Amino acid sequence: MEIIEKKENQLIIKAKIEEELANAIRRSVNKIPIVAIEDVEISKNDSPLYDETVAHRLGLIPLKLKKFNEKKPFELNLDAKGEGFVYSGDMKGDIEVVYDKIPITYLKKGEVVKILATTKENTASEHARFSPGFIFYKNIAEIKLESNCPKEIIDICPKKVFNENAGKIKIENKDKCNLCGLCVEYCKKQGKDFIDVKPSDELLIAIESFGQINSRDIFEKSVEILKKNLNEFSKGIK
Repeated sequence: MEIIEKKENQLIIKAKIEEELANAIRRSVNKIPIVAIEDVEISKNDSPLYDETVAHRLGLIPLKLKKFNEKKPFELNLDAKGEGFVYSGDMKGDIEVVYDKIPITYLKKGEVVKILATTKENTASEHARFSPGFIFYKNIAEIKLESNCPKEIIDICPKKVFNENAGKIKIENKDKCNLCGLCVEYCKKQGKDFIDVKPSDELLIAIESFGQINSRDIFEKSVEILKKNLNEFSKGIK
């Protein structure tokens, strides 16, 4: 396993594993427990949005987690007035929001909104607001070039996988290839198989976080949950 790229909320790795296993890990993301707003008590809402719409927006705001399996509910208060947008960062309480510039509603001069929100821990299997992020993957391409491969494939490739060096076509970054086959199709129209592109046995796996926990934790927690479920399944059939 090799780390290709690492950002604040994204991790891209290369691994030689079966697609079935990668897909099982991907699906296990929905079993990671995450805290999100569950109950909303709106005592005042002069904004143009219905109470139900405001509550829905609050539920989708990612909340920062200090540790996994924090069972106790947290409370957040929103007391805003005046003219302008009301943002997620205006909510104050026992837990912080991940992004403080998510718009909740808009108030005109003299309008007020007062809300008490309570959190709950659950998983994305129950509702999407408890999702920590997502995982997706693709096959890394295996590319073989003939020495007389036409230069036109450089511009034809939408991912700019190829370049020219010393008059020859070179593979710049095969990880970017999405197996679209445009280069192969062009060469076949020329009457020859100058290039061969097919899926390899390596996968490029991207993990993206919504901010509650980092992308590395999402991957490790998904693997841990999958192992636990497989152990329970194994015990059940003995």
